[in-house]
Amino acid sequence: MRVYDFGAREEPQEVSDRLLTIPNALSLARLLVLPVIYLDLVDGRLLRAFVLLVVFAATDWLDGYLARRLDQVSRFGTLLDPISDRALFLVVGIGFVLADLFPLWALLLLLLRDLVVLAVGGVLLLRGLQPPAVTRIGKTATFGLMWAFPTLLLAAIVGDGAGDPQELLQVLGWVFFGVSAALYYVAAGQYARQVARGAR
Repeated sequence: MRVYDFGAREEPQEVSDRLLTIPNALSLARLLVLPVIYLDLVDGRLLRAFVLLVVFAATDWLDGYLARRLDQVSRFGTLLDPISDRALFLVVGIGFVLADLFPLWALLLLLLRDLVVLAVGGVLLLRGLQPPAVTRIGKTATFGLMWAFPTLLLAAIVGDGAGDPQELLQVLGWVFFGVSAALYYVAAGQYARQVARGAR
């Protein structure tokens, strides 16, 4: 079974300039729900924040599947989808820090990597070049990070709040985070090699 391109058709699919597609609507909906998740986190509504985070993570996979299955892969979608993922790490990460669910250093670890990749991508676009394609390791890292957040949040919900989370879920969440963060930087190295080869 294909994991990374699940739902893709056998024949080659063209990337269109369409804006109004079901996958793009899902990506936009994810962006719109982020302020709600943030407010729930800082106001202590952890259960609703958990549900919304799980839905966010599930639709991140679903929009890619639908884009391939419905032949709705678009240039706008290929930009919007990673933007919504990075926005999740920023907005929800800040909410986690303020709610004492996440240390500041862990958030900065993610944001530093994203800032460097974003800066390089911006320079390439200004020069009329295409940013490097997302690698499978990058997809795996994003998937793992996206599930690390709700797992850590569930640990606080099942336990006695952020100060005394359920131990097993807490460990599982940090395993998700640690492995995925390492892969996140490995993927950044892959992008750097792609850029270097393109420059040569």
